[in-house]
Amino acid sequence: MLTALKALRPALLPAVAAVFLLLWIMAEVGRMHSASFYAALAAYAVAIGSARAFPRVALAILLVVPVAQAVGLLERPQATTWPIAGASILVAFAIATHARPRIRRAGLLVVVLQAVLLGFLLVYTGDWLDWAGGGQSVSPDTYLRYASTLAVLGVVFCAAAWTAGFALTVSARRRDDRALLDETEAELTAAGFELRSLEERARIAQEVHDVLAHSLAVVVAVADGSRFLRETKPETTDRALREIADTARAALGDLRGLIEGLRDETPDHPQPGLADLPALTSRLAAAGMPVDVQQFGAPQALTPSRDLAAYRIVQESLTNALRHSGAHPVAVVTFTWEGPGLALVVTSTGDGLRAGAGDGAGAGAGGGAGEGAGGGAGEGAGDGAADARPRFGLRGMEDRARLAGGWLTAGLDGGASDSDPAYIVTAYIPTAVPSAGAGEAAA
Repeated sequence: MLTALKALRPALLPAVAAVFLLLWIMAEVGRMHSASFYAALAAYAVAIGSARAFPRVALAILLVVPVAQAVGLLERPQATTWPIAGASILVAFAIATHARPRIRRAGLLVVVLQAVLLGFLLVYTGDWLDWAGGGQSVSPDTYLRYASTLAVLGVVFCAAAWTAGFALTVSARRRDDRALLDETEAELTAAGFELRSLEERARIAQEVHDVLAHSLAVVVAVADGSRFLRETKPETTDRALREIADTARAALGDLRGLIEGLRDETPDHPQPGLADLPALTSRLAAAGMPVDVQQFGAPQALTPSRDLAAYRIVQESLTNALRHSGAHPVAVVTFTWEGPGLALVVTSTGDGLRAGAGDGAGAGAGGGAGEGAGGGAGEGAGDGAADARPRFGLRGMEDRARLAGGWLTAGLDGGASDSDPAYIVTAYIPTAVPSAGAGEAAA
């Protein structure tokens, strides 16, 4: 219904013009009028009908008709016909409602001028004083007073119509702006929900990657070592199987805690932190990579989210070293507690880095956190490509450090010789109390 009414709006003014013309013709039937009267009447009807589609034409008519009447080209207003000039009131309303700002302002000026012309035309050429019973014996001041009064009245009516149309336009524009604002607000709200959903998915994916990448890397390393040594050192098989079971059990516990955290905002399962680092290094040592942990300065307390971020960075760095440093990987983790933060450095060396130093530099710089650093292992290149995806590998560690309020860099040691390269991950985690909302989303 509303759509149909909107579609009929352009035809409203032409319909009003047709009714205006028809009613005036019916009202003047039987009276003696020249053809020029009907020309003036038709011109005013055209002005009404074209006020929306052709506002310049309508305004031109409002000026031309009274001028033509004043010079005698059209029949001058009479006692019963002068109200046809009231068409200017409808034109003023229509132009104020539909025209562009410049034409709208010009329309106000034109209808005011037309009202003034009509007022003086009625008094000086239309015998208004005779119609009003004033007679002919009046002073020039009386003519001027009557003409001015009629002009002012005409200006008031036309200006009132123009003001009403402009007010209607402003009201409609405000409604449209409000509707647009509401629509934009709804779109932003939906985008906010979608963004939070994507962030949550990315966080879950990062947590699953950190847990499984480390655990599976240890399991693979221990299983391969046991397979290679089962003929020469069969006694290592039982120990390897226990290590595999313990690592898998720990991974299951971490995943269970993650899933519980998704279902409950306050899960009972604690998140890992730097206090769990000895268990991490012992698993890696059992997998064949000794890890030396060094502490400088007095350890300071970290918020839970920053403690988790530091642990995950160390875990990811050591996991990458185990997977891509070759047959004899070695890692050193250094914690330096100075000033308002923790400086964390993980340095890894091995045969794999020495064999693929050139490829490793490119992959590390590209975002694989050392996962493409080489070793000649077939899975190294593939894993590096996979971890180049957002939120995984180096990108994931960088995000964790950034959300904790710090920073992280990684790459081959530029000062090391090609025969003995080292891959270094350097991170900084603030220990000072964060400002509101700063970095606590790292978890």
